Amino acid sequence: MTRVKICGLTRKEDIFCINKAMPDYIGFVLFFPKSNRNISIEQAEHLLEKVDKKIRTVAVVVSPTTEQIRQIEKAGFDYIQIHGTVTEDVYKQCKLPILRAFNVSDLDKLDEYEAKDKIKGYVFDSKTPGSGKTFDWSLLDNIRQRQKTDASKDVSHKKNKKMIFLAGGIDETNVKRAISQVAPDVIDLSSAVEKTSEDGTFHGKDPEKIRTIVTMVHD
Repeated sequence: MTRVKICGLTRKEDIFCINKAMPDYIGFVLFFPKSNRNISIEQAEHLLEKVDKKIRTVAVVVSPTTEQIRQIEKAGFDYIQIHGTVTEDVYKQCKLPILRAFNVSDLDKLDEYEAKDKIKGYVFDSKTPGSGKTFDWSLLDNIRQRQKTDASKDVSHKKNKKMIFLAGGIDETNVKRAISQVAPDVIDLSSAVEKTSEDGTFHGKDPEKIRTIVTMVHD
């Protein structure tokens, strides 16, 4: 079954609707003030206390420091999703499983993470992550095919297979096509399940949109 990740939660009201809809993963943007979804580690800790324990939690960060990694681990997250750079020191000291984020302009860097055991999944997004825009999903065809081929030849590779998270402009109008075409392990959504005013101002998550998309994916 394809799973669902709802990213960019900011309020206790978001957690209330999340616990009703029951996606498989949820994400919190941390240490990135440029994002209107950014929250403090203290806010994240408070929200984490209210999340249903069946839902896996993800700290979403950009080029984190080792100190930020320690704060995330202390807060009790299940995964860390890293955009930007991953220094060797950060990788060595990180105790959480890592979801490595890529946009369509840096897919050539994928190979260097294949052998890294702490990398448990890849998050593929558009050229501007968080923009809510789709990208050419056929760019992932070779990656999916290579995973299938390697797994059929090597049992150890199958055991260490990375999860594929598909992000970028997915909503109720194209989610079925995304699942059919890409066959991702997880559909990753943020802006598609948000409330916005006519001028595009962010107003948190929309419970009805979340319920609808989770039902569509799980069905």
